[in-house]
Amino acid sequence: MSNVKESMEILRAIAEFFDNKSVAAFAGAFAAFVLVMLNDWRRDRRKVKNICGEVEMNLLLAKGKLESVRSNRNLMREHNSVIPAPILKFPTTLIREISAEVLSRLTMDQRRAIEALLYTMEATDELLSESYELARSLSGTLGQAERMEKAERLLINFGDAMVNLKRLMEMCDNYIAGRYAIIVTKQYDRLEYEEK
Repeated sequence: MSNVKESMEILRAIAEFFDNKSVAAFAGAFAAFVLVMLNDWRRDRRKVKNICGEVEMNLLLAKGKLESVRSNRNLMREHNSVIPAPILKFPTTLIREISAEVLSRLTMDQRRAIEALLYTMEATDELLSESYELARSLSGTLGQAERMEKAERLLINFGDAMVNLKRLMEMCDNYIAGRYAIIVTKQYDRLEYEEK
């Protein structure tokens, strides 16, 4: 019987403790804090996944760009024809923004891999922009020597762009697979990516 009385007194003391307004306020604030923390954690996890989704989208863009560059180079080689057309740039700003928002959730290898991907995308975009300007200039009035020089430069740019795009596609595949360290440690041999 005394055990029951002791148990009842303990329960009453606990009830009185929780009936206190400051304890209730603390418990409510703590519960709200935990909910906010869980929501932030879930949102950050989703943003990290969004980075991977953006890399996948850029992989598809790189494949499309590679086909465009191949087509332009083949058109130039086989038909001595150039069609100047701008190529859509990679949306690197979005990846930078998302990465900055979840910096604390990314490993050092992930951060380095993202920077390597963005650098490669931006360098390729610059090369493709230069190629577009060269192609546009070929439709103007040029002397034969200048036309030949620009055409040769354009073919070199197309070859460089193809190498960059193939390397970028490999890098994207590695990022998607979670092999972040390979992206920045691999010694990329240009000959592996060149096309004749």
